[in-house]
Amino acid sequence: MLNAYPRIHHRIISAAFGASLLASLGYAPSAAWSWETAHGPPGNTGFVDIATVPAGKGSVTVPGLGAFAPGAGPVIAPDGTVYLGTTQGKLIALHADGKPFWSRDITPGQTIVASPAIASDGSIYVIGVETIRDKRVNPPKVTVTSTLHRFNSSGAWLAQIPFPGHGGIGPAAVASPNIGRFGSIEAIFVPTLYPIRLRGRPMVRLVAFDLNGLVLDDVVMLGFASDITGGSGIGDWELIDFKPRPGNVPLVKVPPTPGIGIGTRGGAPHILASDGFGDVIGYSFTNRRLKETFRLRREGFLTQTPPVVLSDSRAAIGLQGPLQDYGYPADLGGLLLTTPDRTGFVDKIKSSFAAPTRLPDGRIAVVGNFGEVTVVSGAQVAATMQAPGRSIASAAASRTHLFVSAEDGFVTYDAKTLAEVSRIDWVGGGLNPPAIGPQGHVYAIASNILFVFPPPIKKPKTVLNQVPGGLPVATQPGPATGPQQQSYKPPMTANGNRLFACEELDGDDCGKGDYQTIAKAFCVKQGHADAKDHDVDSKKVKAETLDGRYCSKSKCKVFEQIVCANN
Repeated sequence: MLNAYPRIHHRIISAAFGASLLASLGYAPSAAWSWETAHGPPGNTGFVDIATVPAGKGSVTVPGLGAFAPGAGPVIAPDGTVYLGTTQGKLIALHADGKPFWSRDITPGQTIVASPAIASDGSIYVIGVETIRDKRVNPPKVTVTSTLHRFNSSGAWLAQIPFPGHGGIGPAAVASPNIGRFGSIEAIFVPTLYPIRLRGRPMVRLVAFDLNGLVLDDVVMLGFASDITGGSGIGDWELIDFKPRPGNVPLVKVPPTPGIGIGTRGGAPHILASDGFGDVIGYSFTNRRLKETFRLRREGFLTQTPPVVLSDSRAAIGLQGPLQDYGYPADLGGLLLTTPDRTGFVDKIKSSFAAPTRLPDGRIAVVGNFGEVTVVSGAQVAATMQAPGRSIASAAASRTHLFVSAEDGFVTYDAKTLAEVSRIDWVGGGLNPPAIGPQGHVYAIASNILFVFPPPIKKPKTVLNQVPGGLPVATQPGPATGPQQQSYKPPMTANGNRLFACEELDGDDCGKGDYQTIAKAFCVKQGHADAKDHDVDSKKVKAETLDGRYCSKSKCKVFEQIVCANN
């Protein structure tokens, strides 16, 4: 029997709650985890504690792999092997630098529409789905089949495991599998849709497998319901080819089916799921059985993003506004924040189909459907940035950077200051989430081409020789630390605003002296020695000084670019 819905406050959560939540986010994932599931660790945080460099020079492109479904991205093993699944039904393994390793075709006729997942023994699990229309009868009989495929790290096909049937036209397992490790127990969890007919809202179930494919449990998340009215008439579960949409609507009409988030609650397994319609559901997992522990709903909003489990049962879930008459979600959404005893809501966030991303200091970044990146600190919106175009792709965060894939470009932000540090122009991005490898490679997809951005260059170790009667001396000193030159275009403040170029708030006639002084101070704050060059213009933007004061004029002089240098 379902638990009663707890009351969700219809205001921004209290500052005290926000502070306690932010303090809890200092949690770091276990070092044992690489980017082995769709959104990094099994909690879907999109964060790995690895140093990276801005995406830019030295990248490698890998075309010809096939087509990738919206929402499907790479997963990466601890040894750096990259795995991807294509809509043509191919599982592909690449070396960390993008060079081919192996590829395998799954069952003919099946397509892969979600990211694979990697278990602790190196096994790769990927789901194949097939929709069969028997046109010998009128109307055509439709059957959906889903199979969990298991491969080892060398490409051997170990098992094909059918999903359980529950009536209707069959299981549509179109969400990414997630894998939880609880002591000696390891289990695979997949939200699965069971449509009763071609068009209509499906039943949603959460299916748990062990690593050998045995079904451990199979519980109802959402029961059968009457047909959906309005919109396109296409069932939310139905597999359709992606077609570009006009620029004033999201990249996709139906978002990818959300997977589940995995963490702990009081040291015990804690599973968090979005049913794709209105509910956020918590489960315990004891004796290999799922038990519903709570169910949350915020009336008037949809839960169409994967939950992000931040630490001991604390979580963040993106919410979308209700569908409009034309079938697309409202422009505004929100962020649902939960702790074991409190629930709160942060508004003023653009509608998003992407899982929120945890930054290294605990802030949360949400990529909106139209490219607005909103950063939440505690329970407040702290900053917003604009990515180049629409996106449904979750961001990826490292110890040093935040990477955002958008329709027209791939942007690297400084993880601390949120300043944009690089931008790669492309077309066809924003559909697939980026990922970060264990050595610091960054992987992104645009127009079905995989981009591989190189990791930081490892510095040679300094060898010390002991001089008799003296101090150790370096015989092979390493190179200077950090890049010799770095461009910030435009430089941003820690709050995500444009950097004001004048020392006085009313100094609209300030000159080169102010520019150089402020530019140098900005560069020193970023860890550089000096400012080599800068460019300034007057703009109608929110401008802020380095010490947090704001320009009050309608047009403010701001830096368009600052080039920092170490020599």
